Order: sequence, then structure tokens, then C-alpha cells
Amino acid sequence: MDQYRFGYHPDLLAQFPTLTAGVAFAKGLDNASGSLDAKGLLRAQGEAINVDYASRPISSHPHISSWRAAYSSFGVKPTKHRCAVEALLRHVLKAGSVPHINKVVDLCNYVSMRHVLPVAAYDLAFVSGSVEVCFATGDEPFLPLYAKETEYPMPGEVVYADDEGALSRRWNWRQCDRAKTTTQTRNVLLTTEGINDIQPEAVQAAIVELVSLVEEHCGGSLSWSFLDSDHPWATSE
Repeated sequence: MDQYRFGYHPDLLAQFPTLTAGVAFAKGLDNASGSLDAKGLLRAQGEAINVDYASRPISSHPHISSWRAAYSSFGVKPTKHRCAVEALLRHVLKAGSVPHINKVVDLCNYVSMRHVLPVAAYDLAFVSGSVEVCFATGDEPFLPLYAKETEYPMPGEVVYADDEGALSRRWNWRQCDRAKTTTQTRNVLLTTEGINDIQPEAVQAAIVELVSLVEEHCGGSLSWSFLDSDHPWATSE
């Protein structure tokens, strides 16, 4: 596998000095064969979410309020464009469960629900150059997941960006179609992030569990890093 890099622009870290991230690079995965265990984890966690939030709002969780505050700070209304984990939890409460996609996505959704943190996966075969989380210029082309029309972020919006454009919009609100994880994915970038009042230990626990589960269910080899303002970049082995 070629060497890949993921990191944070200094301007972003200046505005969000408490930002932390767990980042993993995986290679040689088997994401095509079925895994009843992965599906079972996803289903069981969905059931737990329905119980946990039967009598309290999702917004009461400190991780959700932390991401809402971050979204508001760069001009995004967090009740209109919800961070990935809040959108996932709301989908579960509305639909009752999360549909099976593939093993990697199922495990990402499981860890996201379990730790109440955004978790993302990008197929590295379709990533061009380094991935940097930064403030958008507004010129980065972005094709939303399963969409057909390209759009562009607002200037100052937080995006994941590579040499070809935006891999996500509004930080972790929506991923692109170009680098979506499929059953054919063999090399993947995995991320989970914390901000504001989210403790670094929570982020580290999430990436450790995700790496362990991907190794167990998909094989391959994985390396992971913990990022913060003092260590803003990770490089694949």
C-alpha cells in the first residue's frame, strides 16, 4: 500500500485547541464476505440505543452538545445539519435499527453508537494525496454519498479535503460518494473525533475498539494514531 497521511490544518487547531482524533490506516481487508457477528453487534447496539433514549433526548448527551457547539462556531445550524453520530442515533430512534451495509461500515456504525462519537471510513483507493481537515475555500468539489450532482462547500466550512476536493462537508455531517467504503474496499482510512468537552480517553477507547473489531472481522493489518494539537498528523506504515 502507498503511504498516506491524515491531519489537521493549523488554523483549525487554533480555533479548536481541544480537538482530538483516533486515526487508523488498514490494508488488505476482506470486506466482501459476510459476518453475522458484525451484523449482530450492530443490531444489539441499535436496541440499546432505543432503550437508553426512551426517556431522555439525544441532545442531553455531552458528546452531542459538544459537537453542536462546534458546528455553531463555524456557522452551521446544528439542528439543521447534524453531526454524523447525532444523525445516526436519530435514525435508529426513528427507524428502530441501522441497515446492514458492509462489515467495515457496520462496525463503524456500531462503535459510533456505542461511544457516541462520529466515526468515518474512506476507501484509500479513491483518496488522492494527503487528507487534511481544514476550513474550506469554497472551491472544493464534493459529490454527496449516492448523489449525482456535484456541489461546493461554503467558504469557512470545515471539510475533509484531499487533492481532488472535499471528502466530507460540515466536518463529519456527510461523506462523499467518491471514497465510500464498499465490499470491494481493501485499504481504508478510519477516523473518530472529539471536541470541546469530549475527553481524549473516550476518543482513544473508540479507535482501539474499532481497530480490534476490524482486525477480528475483516483481517488485514492496521496501524492507529492518536492526534491532538501537539500531534496533528498521522502517516500510514
